[in-house]
Amino acid sequence: MGLLSDPSLSTHNKLVDNLAKHVRKLCFALYTAGVVWFLCLAMPEFNHGTYLSENALSPGLVYPEIRIEANRLAVQLLEELQRERKEHQSTTPHAWIAAKFQEFGLETHTHNYTLRYPFGDGKEFHGKNIYGILRAPRIGSTEGIVFSAPYRVPSSVHVDITPSVPLLLAFADFARRKNYWAKDLIFLVTEQEQLGMQAWLEAYHDGDKESDSSDAYLRAGNLPARAGSLQAALNIEVQDLEVDYIDVKIEGLNGKLPNLDMFNLVQRIMAREGVVSGYKHTPRKKRRSHQSNYEQNLRQMLAMLSSQASGVPNGNHGLFHRYRIDALTITASKRVTNANVKSNPTSAAVPLLKAIEGIARSLNNLLERFHQSFFFYVIVNNDRYISIGDYMPALIALVACTFIKAYLTWSTLDVTVAATQSDAKSAGGKSTLAADTMKLSLPYGSVLIYLTFVLLIGYCGNVLPLQEYFSKLPLSAAPLTASILVGLNAIGFVLPFVVTLPPGGLELLHIGLLLIYGCAMIVIGLLNFSLGFFVAVISMPLIIALNTKAGDKSMRNLTCVWTLLLNPLVIIYIIVLIMSFYQFPELTALQLLPRAASAAMDAATFALIDSVIYGNWLYFVVCTIFLPLWIISWTLAVGKRRDVEITKTKLKTN
Repeated sequence: MGLLSDPSLSTHNKLVDNLAKHVRKLCFALYTAGVVWFLCLAMPEFNHGTYLSENALSPGLVYPEIRIEANRLAVQLLEELQRERKEHQSTTPHAWIAAKFQEFGLETHTHNYTLRYPFGDGKEFHGKNIYGILRAPRIGSTEGIVFSAPYRVPSSVHVDITPSVPLLLAFADFARRKNYWAKDLIFLVTEQEQLGMQAWLEAYHDGDKESDSSDAYLRAGNLPARAGSLQAALNIEVQDLEVDYIDVKIEGLNGKLPNLDMFNLVQRIMAREGVVSGYKHTPRKKRRSHQSNYEQNLRQMLAMLSSQASGVPNGNHGLFHRYRIDALTITASKRVTNANVKSNPTSAAVPLLKAIEGIARSLNNLLERFHQSFFFYVIVNNDRYISIGDYMPALIALVACTFIKAYLTWSTLDVTVAATQSDAKSAGGKSTLAADTMKLSLPYGSVLIYLTFVLLIGYCGNVLPLQEYFSKLPLSAAPLTASILVGLNAIGFVLPFVVTLPPGGLELLHIGLLLIYGCAMIVIGLLNFSLGFFVAVISMPLIIALNTKAGDKSMRNLTCVWTLLLNPLVIIYIIVLIMSFYQFPELTALQLLPRAASAAMDAATFALIDSVIYGNWLYFVVCTIFLPLWIISWTLAVGKRRDVEITKTKLKTN
């Protein structure tokens, strides 16, 4: 008869034991709940209509003052720039742009920067930005707003956006005639796409602090003059003065977004001027669809999350976000008209100029930075959104599986280890440890050393490709980076067959995996929900299925194959392969497979370059977090059978 104080009779222990028996069912139920919750967010009942939280943005919605003369000036400037482009096929006409800024009465300056290519063995590239400052006539230079336009040379592979610069100049000419500006207006023309913008922002905020930049890959230099603290920025990309629609781009570096009020402001002002605009807007022919509203909302959500997951900004605006400056890009697509229909170029750009004026006047009236609306959200359609409080429960439900499984595994750990030794005992050995002392005798030190070594493997992926020794090898950037990553993955693949953990080590390593994985997904999800959610959806079933107990052989083999497919390099290759299949449907399978492999190597190299130049942490996360997690998962998938065999051998020997 057991004593009343016997802990084995505790209701808590019975509950834990019952939950431990059905831990997989419980975790899969939570996983299903998280996915279903996310799918329900596309329904109108689970999302909200957009609105302006900041009343100070209202002045831009009043009657605009810009007139048709500004459009005529833009057309004239475009004709002049087209003539300049014929003489500058591969360079930027800096002198012409600077002359126009000075002609319009702006404080004009030139910014020079240098890029030391990480894999170029000392090779350098030089660039130059032109910017003009319109000082606020009503107050000191304490705050500023940036209006930027990237310049692309005729030889660029990107879409031609030459009208962006004339449109920016036309608005600058209008703005300098007004005296109601309470903030400095900066008109910036950059080159080399995002590189020029990154250099200008670094020079604006950190130029004076830069004492020794000999080791920096991007030497931003110093700016001759600055305005006040930057409050907001608007990047303009115009394909033609005759606009069909406006695509509003908001994704920034590492998945950051501008304040929702800024997006709503642009949408309302564009609607007032009769300009068709929206998030991820497409031509009219592509917008015609027989899909239901739910399907369209879900596709929009997935499209936004896909853009955010990579952490690569889809415009120059995305680099402002790291400095806590709200910014977005308006991309004006060229109107395709019938040859028999005559257009009116004398007033084509007036609606867009009025919209820019309205945005500028609203931003000018801000008394402080954007703060009243959301910074974390998902756009469902142009007038519906999902806030962080609505979409985070989906990720929390997914990640909760790991913590629940970790607790139940720890609570029943003594039983698990005892079962391992009983399996060995049936082969002729004797169990030497009592169940109540199992946890105290677990190999904590061995597991900690193993985890440290695994993390060191991931860390090497960040530093080895940039080492001077490897850069001298006769390999280009893509094969070099890919070779190092493949080598590190090979070490992780072989590691479980070389290193053997003591009995009970795999169970302890399993608990460590669950805790590290859960914490990592929560942190990544808070910083970049898209990346954290996609990774959790793909990998969580494997985390739930992993089991260190001796079970069905077919299930264990399936887990090993599943783990191999979730290798970070395999996932990257599969993603690139799918994208290549949709972009090049004319290629056969034999042509597509090697091309996808080459594109995957380039993707890894570009991710590393973005990491060291722009601060994109996707490459760092893959190497430092995802690769070690995969090595631990692979260890658990293949390590149990060897652990049991070695334990049996030792006990037989004794």
